[in-house]
Amino acid sequence: MNKCSYMTLILVLVASAICVAQSDQPTLGDLAKKQRHDKKVVKVLTNDDVATVKPDTSVQSAKAEPPTAAASSPSAAAVKAPDKVTNAKTASVSKDPPEIAELKQKLTSYKQEQQGWKSSAKTYEDKLATETDDFRRQMYADALEGDKHNVELFQNKIDQTQDDLTKVEKASTQGH
Repeated sequence: MNKCSYMTLILVLVASAICVAQSDQPTLGDLAKKQRHDKKVVKVLTNDDVATVKPDTSVQSAKAEPPTAAASSPSAAAVKAPDKVTNAKTASVSKDPPEIAELKQKLTSYKQEQQGWKSSAKTYEDKLATETDDFRRQMYADALEGDKHNVELFQNKIDQTQDDLTKVEKASTQGH
């Protein structure tokens, strides 16, 4: 054999070795599939997945109101004495039609939650007034803004529920 034949034979052998070596390695698509299966599944949580946290109105109201105001305010007394709230709800249920009792219960609940957000906002205002660290001031300001927004939302709910209650009571008295 001549020199050219040897070179051709070597070239064919090298090319076939390269082809065989490539067939042993997984394809890029196979690697991507394997890596996708090896990844841990990441769960993205939304507001629907997480329970809403409501402020603890009984503790916050007790701190926010002076003792004299708490004694004279019926809503504060209801917040501090859950048994009285339950008894008042039970008594109103027996006297009022179910729709009116439900609206009164919602109204009381909204007022308590709003009071909790007001108390929380007051706490952040106090912290903001004395804080010197810029990062914490920004965090307190953001939290304060959120609490004020929640106070507004609950005020809207209170106003709407109060309007609904007035309409239902008026219709109830006209019906009798």
